Amino acid sequence: MRLKMHSGSPGRPHGEPGRSAGLTAKGLSLIEVIIILAVLATLIALLVPSTVQQLTAARRDSTLDEMEALQRALIGDPDLIAQGVRTDFGYLGDMGNLPADLDDLVVQGAQPAFGFDSTKKVGAGWKGPYFTLGPGSDPSSHERDAFGNDYVYDDTDYVNGDGQEVDSVLVSLGADALSGGTGVDEDVTLEILKSATFATVGGFVFDASANPMEGAEVAVHYPAGGTLASITATTDEDGFFQVDDVPFGIRSVTLEPALTLVPGSVSVFGGSGQHIEFRVANHSNAAITVRFLTAAYTPLSGPAFYDQVRWGGTTAYNCSGGFPAGSGTTVAFSSDQAVAAGPGVPPVSVVAAASFVQVTDITIQGSGTEATLQLREFRTGGASCSSGSLVNMSGANFSDVTMRDPSNNIVGQFSFTVP
Repeated sequence: MRLKMHSGSPGRPHGEPGRSAGLTAKGLSLIEVIIILAVLATLIALLVPSTVQQLTAARRDSTLDEMEALQRALIGDPDLIAQGVRTDFGYLGDMGNLPADLDDLVVQGAQPAFGFDSTKKVGAGWKGPYFTLGPGSDPSSHERDAFGNDYVYDDTDYVNGDGQEVDSVLVSLGADALSGGTGVDEDVTLEILKSATFATVGGFVFDASANPMEGAEVAVHYPAGGTLASITATTDEDGFFQVDDVPFGIRSVTLEPALTLVPGSVSVFGGSGQHIEFRVANHSNAAITVRFLTAAYTPLSGPAFYDQVRWGGTTAYNCSGGFPAGSGTTVAFSSDQAVAAGPGVPPVSVVAAASFVQVTDITIQGSGTEATLQLREFRTGGASCSSGSLVNMSGANFSDVTMRDPSNNIVGQFSFTVP
């Protein structure tokens, strides 16, 4: 079947082409081509800026996502929780500090490798990478934003405009790679606050009878620069201790080798009440040696000096030939005295992930290994041994009794009031 097309004009011989038919056969006119090109140019002029804006905005969004990923690499993800406890602390949790360079997140280099202390039940060291690079990625791609510009990273502490302490800061300078700007050129600043990196840890120490342990030395173990370190504190009369500036992460708390006053052990004796006695206990798994003793005290009636210190059945200090000891005097024992190792107290695990972390109460089971001390012959005379009259020490306040080892380290410190 053939389709007839009637495209001629009236009055023209059939088959003679008209002008319109001629144009159709030969193609578009020059004017029509110019019009089409103008329309296309207009469309391109309209579309290109929109497309560029969309691409630039996408790069900014990608930069924001990457900065959030870098933050998780630095300090962990607080939403990763197991059995109600946060488990992810990133680089900070393992190393105890934030890196000096973003490259430290993916390359170990000279950073110490992770190691676990089975005694203190806590580890320290690098076990990255903490930031995952895509397949075939440039090893330093995490140091540049989606615009291809280097991030500005600084771990120098400062206080921001809101009065908050900042531990480190990460900045993308935007599309123009210049400070300031608006829109996609605007800087993106991510501050990591100290409130998100360091915690205060506190708790109580009690004996087996639920009595508060005063003068117990408690240590919180944590990584610092990738190696294990400790911060110590001494319990007060309520058995309370507090340690500041513990980096976020899984940490442990132990009772250190320190002598503590045995509750209820202080007494006064002698015909004039001139002697006092008390007991100290070692609850650690290491023996403690004592060479020096300092006692600061205030009797109820005037000054008083003592002539002798007995350690168990041994005279550790004797005034013979010298001056008696007074309040605040440090006496050196004639021979070192030791308290054998006690039962030890296992580490308490603690998650440092808030400004204040309450540690589970540390309860010391048993009395520990004890030693009995006597400060004898308190008298009014301080010019020579056994001078002056005897002083009754009942009611005297001993504000600070400190014992030190041969290296002059404090191994016991407590206070009491003589009944």
